[in-house]
Amino acid sequence: MIEQKKAFLDLDGLVLYREMVSSPLINAFRRVWQLASSTITDKQELLKEYCQLAEQMLSSLDRLPWTFQGEGWTALMVMELLHQENLFSLWSEKGRILPEKLQSDQMTSEIIGLTARDLKVLGEAARISQQELAKLVASRLAIPESALPSWNLPGLCSQKPQPPEERKEAWHYFLSNKPWEEGGSILAEYYRRNGAGRLGRYYAFRWQRLQAAANGPAEWRPADAMIPVISRDPIRFAQLSGYESEHQKLIQNTQQFLAGLPANNVLLYGDRGTGKSSAVKALLNEYGPKGLRLVEMTKAQLPDLPYLLEELKERGLRFIIFIDDLSFLEQDGQYAALKAVLEGGIAVKPDNVLIYATSNRRHLLPEKFQDRQIVGDEDLRTGDTLQEKLSLADRFGMTITFLSPDQKGYLRIVEELAADRQLPISKEALERRALEWEIRQNLRSPRTARQFVDHLTGELQLKGGQ
Repeated sequence: MIEQKKAFLDLDGLVLYREMVSSPLINAFRRVWQLASSTITDKQELLKEYCQLAEQMLSSLDRLPWTFQGEGWTALMVMELLHQENLFSLWSEKGRILPEKLQSDQMTSEIIGLTARDLKVLGEAARISQQELAKLVASRLAIPESALPSWNLPGLCSQKPQPPEERKEAWHYFLSNKPWEEGGSILAEYYRRNGAGRLGRYYAFRWQRLQAAANGPAEWRPADAMIPVISRDPIRFAQLSGYESEHQKLIQNTQQFLAGLPANNVLLYGDRGTGKSSAVKALLNEYGPKGLRLVEMTKAQLPDLPYLLEELKERGLRFIIFIDDLSFLEQDGQYAALKAVLEGGIAVKPDNVLIYATSNRRHLLPEKFQDRQIVGDEDLRTGDTLQEKLSLADRFGMTITFLSPDQKGYLRIVEELAADRQLPISKEALERRALEWEIRQNLRSPRTARQFVDHLTGELQLKGGQ
């Protein structure tokens, strides 16, 4: 009882990890303990608060992505710890917390000391079990402990997968009985490899700067406009048939970028339905575990680019700003914001950011025949007009072209998708129906092939279930 009281009181003394004190779950846990410790607590209120806590714990454990053994409260505390954003985690993300810097950098040594202090406090609070809390509550309510619901249900964790390799060491260390204060180096390596805060938890984000924020108080931060994508597209390159050479160019450029080597902004140009956007999403699924993050912006949001760049340049991860279906109308001034960032503007693009854009228009701006002629006195500098229109696309260092496949290529994609799903249909019937589908859709593309196979899969499974 005394140890529990000290563990909860010590949470108020956190410094670097102070944000954890405001966690709704930790607050609920502390409140139940405080009510159970008080001699004047209304018993009905205590029972209600405990049952509400149990429901919160069960819901949180159900959402926990990885398997664990033991106390659910400890697992949730570890998950909170791994996704904190503070001075220690941000320095670790940027590679500033290294053992070799302890002797030469006094500030690094001091930050590590403060972190160890906080970890000791958090570790003691994380070891409080449901059984200990239930015993205290049952005593106050004068009921048997067995009458109180438990959140430590084996079924909530037994079916979950192991964490991915890059997150496994820290997860297992802090779930063990080892002293948390001795795990600072493991935690620093976790943040370095996976990132801190939301950028450590999620791989993809959408830029969504609210109008109120744009005109609002000075404390608005660009990070507020980065909305995590909770359920991102799981597409992989193995599922994208027919464009292996184009994909390889994109992959190599991205690998250079992740290795800190020179790499180019990329324009993925081509016909609709050829998988340009899917290729970028597949990159994220391949290299997200290696420190790649994606922030999607729309054309209308391009004037916000300087705000986003200012936010990303301070981070230790690598970012692709993704602009899908990019093109501009005549007299569309928004292209100037992108042009300035790509090359030559005041808002210099940081080294940890690249811009990948897709477009059905090779030069992004419409070209007209009169751009190449002198029409009246509208523009005597026609060469300058044309060069202005071509210059934006030229500022992407790499252009990768995705063209619609011919009939043979289209059928090959269909056959590969059907084989992957092991569809019970002859090659002749498959090809005949695929060509009929293409005619009805009036488009021959990988997207058309995938839509056809989706339709065929559903049809065959429905017939098989009857």
